[in-house]
Amino acid sequence: MPKSLRVLLVEDSVDDAELVELELIHGGLIPDMVRVETAAEMRACLSQGGWDVVLSDYHLPAFGAEAALETLQASGLDLPFIILSGMVRAEEAVKLMKRGACDFLDKAALARLVPAIEREMRDAADRAQRREAEARVRVLSMAVEQSPVAVMITDTHGVITYVNPCFCANSGYEAHEAVGRTPDIVKGGETSPEEYRTLWQTITSGHVWRGMFHNRRKDGSYYWDEASISPVRDLSGNISHFVGITLDVTERQIKDQELHKAIEHLTEANSELERFAYVASHDLQEPLRTLTSFTQLLDRRFHDRMDPEADEYMAFIVDAAKRMHRLINDLLTYSRVTNADRGFSRVSMANTCDVALRNLKCSIEEAGAVITVGELPEVVADEVQLMQLFQNLVGNAIKFRRPGVPPEIAISAQRRTGEWMVSVQDNGIGISTTDQDIFEIFRRLHTHAEYPGTGVGLAVCKCIIQHHHGRIWVESKPGEAGCTFLFTLPDSP
Repeated sequence: MPKSLRVLLVEDSVDDAELVELELIHGGLIPDMVRVETAAEMRACLSQGGWDVVLSDYHLPAFGAEAALETLQASGLDLPFIILSGMVRAEEAVKLMKRGACDFLDKAALARLVPAIEREMRDAADRAQRREAEARVRVLSMAVEQSPVAVMITDTHGVITYVNPCFCANSGYEAHEAVGRTPDIVKGGETSPEEYRTLWQTITSGHVWRGMFHNRRKDGSYYWDEASISPVRDLSGNISHFVGITLDVTERQIKDQELHKAIEHLTEANSELERFAYVASHDLQEPLRTLTSFTQLLDRRFHDRMDPEADEYMAFIVDAAKRMHRLINDLLTYSRVTNADRGFSRVSMANTCDVALRNLKCSIEEAGAVITVGELPEVVADEVQLMQLFQNLVGNAIKFRRPGVPPEIAISAQRRTGEWMVSVQDNGIGISTTDQDIFEIFRRLHTHAEYPGTGVGLAVCKCIIQHHHGRIWVESKPGEAGCTFLFTLPDSP
């Protein structure tokens, strides 16, 4: 199939131009040829681009092959330049060939023209590919040299053949000190021999190894490297080198270790605090019962002998003792929740809710509460804690009801991505806008005179939900009756 060819011809003879065009056609080409006679015309055409070859007569009245070659080279284009002439000395042709001309053809023997053009175009394409490859290599080399991560290349025996400046900065070794040695120069001594064997087996089998090294610098100081080591294959597919890329993560590792220690310390302190709260609450039960019992005995025995003021003081003591008793019981409940280590199992949320409502039967009947329960799912949970959760939320909805208005409580569940969201909605007094965390232990929004309680119930709810890796929050609009407590539970263990 004929191939198109864009030709820029430097020629003053129209007849010679037609001969060249005919020769190209006879050679199986479809020439798109433009003829120029001056340097200005040639520069204008070259600036348009898209040329395949430049053919030039040696002698023109105001122009010639030497000036045409200089014009082409000044343009920066790498195009085959072929001289066509029958009136030139051999030494002049050789001089132009040395300066960059590709070939010299006699106009009387143009049969060589097409083969010469095809050969020079192939050479030009090869040169373009080499330049592109060399440019890529330069970019890659600069990227590796200027990379913010350390790069090390070894041969198949593990001998270092290259390190980049970042490796030198991290390790303290100059490039000439590292090349020819093995990566053992930075070995810190903490990585086990088994890990090194695994590394070597991984990369020699053609896979990538990733891991962490605790390395040692030339000055003896230590640093952490996050490493990725992979094989490099030659054109035959055989492993010829290994390249290791490492990132200095010393600062991050130090912070991680400090955070880990802080978490351990906090966990231990929290556990100690929880154990203290449990023990203290448990040990306070007996003296408090004694105090309450003997105070009530005193009240019954000497009630007729005490004046009204003493009766009032005695009532204060009994009431305070009872509140203290409730507080201690709530603290014990809170401690049991935070220290619970029972395993989870698949339980029916509907059954646990039903148990909670049966436990609250007296309160429900006394308040005249109307409770509707929608369809509730099965979840993986601690059954006892789930019952406590419903009991606390429904109990609060009954307690914080509006005077003279029977409580209406609706419990429902909604499936969401990866979790269930459960809501407990009421028509009670609602919750005013506040910056306080209502789920904080001992947090109360009302006085004891308004509503009894210790401020532990919602904290217990929060602990239960956290134990189940869920979330709990409340929604209440100012000026509207009631509020909605919502919590989530994962859909899977």
